[in-house]
Amino acid sequence: MDRKAELLLRVYFVFFGFVLFAAIIYGQVIKIAVVEGEKWKSQGGKNIKWIEIEGERGNIYSCDGDLLSTSIPQFDIYVDLNTPTDKVFDTNIKMLSQSLSRHFGKSASQWSSELINKRHQGKTVRNSGAGYYSLLKNVSKEELDLLQSFPMFNLGRYKGGLQYDRRSTREKPFKGLGSRTIGLDRKNASMVGLERTYDKLLKGDVEKRLMRRFPGDVWLPLFDPEEISRQVGADIVTTLDMRYQDIMHRELETTLIKESAEAGTAILMEVKTGAIKAIVNLGRNAQGDYSEDWNYAIASSTEPGSTFKLMSSLVLLEDKKVDLDTEVFLNGGRMKFYNKTMYDSDMHGIKNATFKEVFEMSSNVGMASMAFKNYGKKVDYKKFYNGLDRLGITQKTGIEIFGEPEPFIKNPSLAESAWSGLTVPWMAHGYELKMTPLQILNVYNAVANDGVMLKPHLTKEIKREGKTITKVSPQIINKRIASPETIKKAQEMLTSVAERGTARKLKIDNISFAGKTGTTVINYWKNLDKKEYNASFAGYFPAENPEYSMIVVVYEPKGQFYGAAVAGQVFARVVERLSGMSLSVMSSTKVDQDIAVESHSGYNTDFKKILDYIGLDYNESSSSKWIEMDEKDDEVIIAQKKITKRKVPDLRGMGLRDATYVIESLGMIAEAEGVGQVYKQSVTPGTSIQDQKIKIYLN
Repeated sequence: MDRKAELLLRVYFVFFGFVLFAAIIYGQVIKIAVVEGEKWKSQGGKNIKWIEIEGERGNIYSCDGDLLSTSIPQFDIYVDLNTPTDKVFDTNIKMLSQSLSRHFGKSASQWSSELINKRHQGKTVRNSGAGYYSLLKNVSKEELDLLQSFPMFNLGRYKGGLQYDRRSTREKPFKGLGSRTIGLDRKNASMVGLERTYDKLLKGDVEKRLMRRFPGDVWLPLFDPEEISRQVGADIVTTLDMRYQDIMHRELETTLIKESAEAGTAILMEVKTGAIKAIVNLGRNAQGDYSEDWNYAIASSTEPGSTFKLMSSLVLLEDKKVDLDTEVFLNGGRMKFYNKTMYDSDMHGIKNATFKEVFEMSSNVGMASMAFKNYGKKVDYKKFYNGLDRLGITQKTGIEIFGEPEPFIKNPSLAESAWSGLTVPWMAHGYELKMTPLQILNVYNAVANDGVMLKPHLTKEIKREGKTITKVSPQIINKRIASPETIKKAQEMLTSVAERGTARKLKIDNISFAGKTGTTVINYWKNLDKKEYNASFAGYFPAENPEYSMIVVVYEPKGQFYGAAVAGQVFARVVERLSGMSLSVMSSTKVDQDIAVESHSGYNTDFKKILDYIGLDYNESSSSKWIEMDEKDDEVIIAQKKITKRKVPDLRGMGLRDATYVIESLGMIAEAEGVGQVYKQSVTPGTSIQDQKIKIYLN
């Protein structure tokens, strides 16, 4: 065989060898992919899989930018103790143990012993867990950053062995304030509040992450979690003002505790926009404490009692069945309708009164008798219902929170409504029907807004990556619930309740309000030894130029139970405190003394430092400790402010710090309302000091 033939034979041999080898490999691929495909897929799926990770949930903010709900990242920390080389491990274990001890408890020797033993097991025992040693749980982002700076861990995942799994928890910086309205983001239970309403928007886009299973059924990401960009959801900016929320929460809670009530709710709404500025829902738990356990304001439908008399009055006035001076027969506070007797809250002995007086004194008999006289016949039932329907109260308000029930307003056209001859007089004073506190408030807000009914809302705008994508504007749901003449008369009646009627004792200095008390007997169909009540008050302020409307409902108080004495007190205290905060409210009221402080007073040294700093010249006629600063002919004048040990000082013009210091140094007790400068004080300046309490009002 010649040389050429020999080489050719070798080439053929090698070639056929490669072909055979390729055929074997290809056969194995076919076998694995087709014949044994499901088997290997199931094996791989046991240890490696893709899982869906929700994007970073967006935040919820107050109208002023306060953070109401946010996602806080937490990390579970693991260490692959098989990853570091012997040299890396031995060099760093001592300093690593000391660092862990310094920041995460346990002694350095304990940490060292644990890590050395676990690493040894990893080298000698199969599936020892050294590759996924659980170091710490629920670590914050700051703590993770700290861990990543420790010796050995600072070498990175693939040299130092530090691994972690990220997840998020939902936190509310204001804790219980407005909690039920802001909502709950619960994984294994129904979400509530704005968290539920905007769940799809708040959620970030879903991402997929490749995970590996370690012994003990622990799944960890194959790649650094921070290398995967998590898509952030939209942010929700609410109409809530947490300053107002805090005031209403505290005032309502104080009354609930005092009267040992079962629950209570309060809503504050902007008259011209329908924006809800504060909403409080408090229920008593088994321990006797109060917390936001249910959204009573939006989801609890009950018989409203006397706050419904506004709706009945609107129907009677609009249909021209009565006028404010129409005479009404009261029969001393007791009247029989068919076989059932109705009573006023007390047997006042008044025989006749005008319709306006009936409203002022909240006479059940008077309101019921006028409704019965005009709508008590079967042919007139529908007229009464139509009048109520015209107000817009037979439908939901449409607020964006889930859970609002339909108002239960009996319709004589429907057999299931169980209309009877007693329905008109009992509906007229707030029974045989059900409404939520928000649905009631919306009518009062419409009266304050000159008859325009707005949709209540909690959302101001929706943002994504800092940019506004949706802005919520006021939405009209009823352009005119009644004629301007009727609305004006309703406003007059509500104001008279506050000035001369059942709410006259709630009078507030420097600000007017209008409203209606409500005292509802509940479970009246049961044979109870003692009656149970709900107390309520609905209204708006200031009466002349309404800015806010508000309703307060206290459920089952065990002490006092009249609307004015319980819910009305909360209403009055909130209005008083808000009037000390809001310049717009104060400017629209009639006051008995100037709110604007013409001069400033306080500690001499502080004022001089400020004037010197800004370079403003001043004429000093006194070097006393306490001074008054005024302006005259374009010149700043500093004069002595007289403060004696036996007389109550004039605190007007002082800041809170200076005023409190002066009051307490004279042995008195200070109580403050509002922010800014003192414009009014409860004890007249110059009065002899008698260890008394003094209240100061700031604006």
